[in-house]
Amino acid sequence: MNEHFATATAAIPALFAELHVSSPFPAKGVAAHLGRAGVYVFFEDSVPVHVGRTRNLQGRLRGHTAKTHYSASFAFKRARRLLERTATYTAEGSRLALSREDVFRAEFYRQIELVKLMNVRFVDVADPVAQYLLELYAHLEYGLLLDEFDTH
Repeated sequence: MNEHFATATAAIPALFAELHVSSPFPAKGVAAHLGRAGVYVFFEDSVPVHVGRTRNLQGRLRGHTAKTHYSASFAFKRARRLLERTATYTAEGSRLALSREDVFRAEFYRQIELVKLMNVRFVDVADPVAQYLLELYAHLEYGLLLDEFDTH
């Protein structure tokens, strides 16, 4: 087995434990998060609902609350699930087309506001291999859908 992969894999359970017990914070995009690389989890009413990885925590959290379908992918997916709109790769069902629909846009903006209210837990992880592994591991441990990996 590749030594880098084996070392990263062995560290994942401890990193997950650190992530799971890290102090939750509500503030998105504060200066203290600038340049921090690692894995984060959104919690809604103390329930984990989304896991992601980033090279810049401040920018990524700001992106999750920006009113654009390019950055706020989590809110966009929540709106799509709620309105039962499946992802397509045609112009008709594209992100841009959905964002132009009044009903969808209103729900998307509502989801962004809900994301703003969520607490976040975070663990610093500089190694991109460990980030990928921890993101997947956390999804499995929290029992979250694996559709997040369909586009990666």
